[in-house]
Amino acid sequence: MAENGLVATYVLWEGLDLTVLKFPPGFLWGSATSAFQVEGGSQNHDFYDWALKGRVKDGTRPDEAVDFWHRYPEDIALMKEMHHNAARIGLEWARIQPEVGTFDQSALEHYRKILTALREAGIEPVVTLHHFANPMWFVKRGGWEAQNAPEHFLRYVGEAISCLADLVTWWVTINEPNVYTTYAYFQGIFPPGKRSFFAAQKVRKHLLLAHREAYRFIHNHYRIRGFSEPKVSVAMHLRTFDSARKTSPLDKLAVKMLHRLFHLQFLDPIADSLDYLGLQYYSGDLVRFPLRTLNRPGLPKNALGWDIYPEGFYRVLTWAWQRYRLPILVTENGTCDEADELRPSFLIQHLLQLHKAIKQGVTVLGYLHWSTLDNFELVEGLSRRFGLIYVDHTDPAKPRRIKESGRLFGQIARENGLVISEFDETSESSGSTPER
Repeated sequence: MAENGLVATYVLWEGLDLTVLKFPPGFLWGSATSAFQVEGGSQNHDFYDWALKGRVKDGTRPDEAVDFWHRYPEDIALMKEMHHNAARIGLEWARIQPEVGTFDQSALEHYRKILTALREAGIEPVVTLHHFANPMWFVKRGGWEAQNAPEHFLRYVGEAISCLADLVTWWVTINEPNVYTTYAYFQGIFPPGKRSFFAAQKVRKHLLLAHREAYRFIHNHYRIRGFSEPKVSVAMHLRTFDSARKTSPLDKLAVKMLHRLFHLQFLDPIADSLDYLGLQYYSGDLVRFPLRTLNRPGLPKNALGWDIYPEGFYRVLTWAWQRYRLPILVTENGTCDEADELRPSFLIQHLLQLHKAIKQGVTVLGYLHWSTLDNFELVEGLSRRFGLIYVDHTDPAKPRRIKESGRLFGQIARENGLVISEFDETSESSGSTPER
């Protein structure tokens, strides 16, 4: 067990006895990024426009992000050093289709180079077609509120799939449609910054239609070309919702409302067009009527103030499996941690809960940590760090180094498991079950 030095160190720090805990054969281990958050060099999308409007909290812009577009060979080598056998990356719609009706073949060829480099490194690509950002020409035509939004998206999907299908098995059509709809059209945090329940419902409908049409196109395209069946899904953000006041009927009603609004109305309509479920988990909420969300007192918080609540990971995994019976790929799980002080323990505790779910019969295909690199973190900017790889944003050369959490993750991935104690299947700090 000498090779697992970091794992043993953190397991001992957690006060656990040492035994070997293995994941299923063929389990996918890797990390995730989105296109505009790491690539740089693309200014024709709405998140860049959002930064120009001063809507990024630290005042930074994704001009270069972390320059993955040019630095991908180095970054893939670092993934390999962390023993990744899978990696989730994104395609930038605005880069591939800079104007309506115009597709940049050189951009698609560059993506082919990135995907080929991943495959040559023994890393299975999981490719996201839409990860929050939209081309400005699309925005000016009404964005996702427009009736023909799914048609625009499908034309882009067609070009991307036609060029890249031979290099990709795993596709994510849309990242977190529930978060995008909520933040962009209900809370006004993401562009276009609207606050309308009716606009949000229209966008939800169009996003789900876009997914269904993309799912159908991808499968037909692979069939026509004689390729092996693709695996297509969305990446869905799941949270636990619990009553802030356990005896309050109103709080329990609010939990049911949030669960329906945030989970069911997005997943139920498309469950028959998912080959697997891309599941993303970060934290959970206490809910107070009417729809107020609160932290759990006493739990550790990350740099964004989110509860670190590993038991919630087990709860959403088991709920999703019981409801949909789809194999699960964890497409994101991670924490914002400036000094890499919380992330090692976060990894151990969440992987423990993941293994508990697998042991109880949940089919999980792999785990992709968010994120590979310290990237441009949406409306937080460059100041917030989620990466397994540290990036010095103050140096124009953007030097990288693997963090201790990245080394820890690499040892777990190499061994397809970790050294932890025998886990008490009945213990859960919350003592609660999902309120569904």
